[in-house]
Amino acid sequence: MAEMRGNLPEHLLVVGAGALANALLLRVLRMGWKAITLMDGDRVEERNLERQELFAPVDIGKPKVEVAAAWLRNAPIPVQVAARDEFLDARNAEAVIALHDVVADCTDDAHVKGLIDRTCKDYGVALVSGSVHGKQAQVIALHAEGEGENISRDHLFQGRLGVEQDGCDMRKVPLATIEETGRRMAHLLHALVHGEPVRNGRIDLFDGKQWRAFDPPTT
Repeated sequence: MAEMRGNLPEHLLVVGAGALANALLLRVLRMGWKAITLMDGDRVEERNLERQELFAPVDIGKPKVEVAAAWLRNAPIPVQVAARDEFLDARNAEAVIALHDVVADCTDDAHVKGLIDRTCKDYGVALVSGSVHGKQAQVIALHAEGEGENISRDHLFQGRLGVEQDGCDMRKVPLATIEETGRRMAHLLHALVHGEPVRNGRIDLFDGKQWRAFDPPTT
C-alpha cells in the first residue's frame, strides 16, 4: 500500500478507461487525491465517441489512458496524473496495485475483477468495483479498513464464471445506467478519501430506475 497522509488515502488507481471510467473521472478529480493513475491498454475507437465524452475524433487510435490523462492534467486541479498504457493482468497486478491506496475497478471482465479483488485483499488496498449489464448495474466496496475488510468477491458470488461474463457490449447499456454507476462509485470513493465509513461487501444494485442495497452474508 502507498504511504498515506495520516490514515487517509492519497493514491487512486483507476483500472479501465472506457465508458464507466469516463463517467467516474469527471467526478473524482476534485475529491482531494494526491495522485491518480489510469491503467488500460485499449485505443480510442470511433464507436467510443458517442458514449465516452473525454474522447474526440482527433483521438481515434490513441491510447485511451493517455487521452484521459491529458484531460485530467489540463483541469485546474493540483493532482498528479499517471497513465499506464497496458492491461492489468497476473504479471503486473501486484506491482501496480501495491503502489496505491484505493482501486476503482471500471473493467468489464469478471476474471480481471477477481484478480483485482484478490490482489487488493493481499495488499490491504481498498477497492470500489463497478459493473454494468444492460440497464442494470452493481457497485461494491471491498477491503476498506474496518469491519468486513476480508470479505472478497468469492464470498459474495459463488459458482464458476461463464464465457458471457468476459465482457459487456457497452453500446447496449443505457447512458443513464453508466452515469448512475459512476455516481455511485464516486460516492464511495469520496467517503474513502475523506475517512468516512463504508460497508465492506454491501452490494448496491441498480435496476434501471432505482438503487437497492444488500448487505453481505454474516456467515
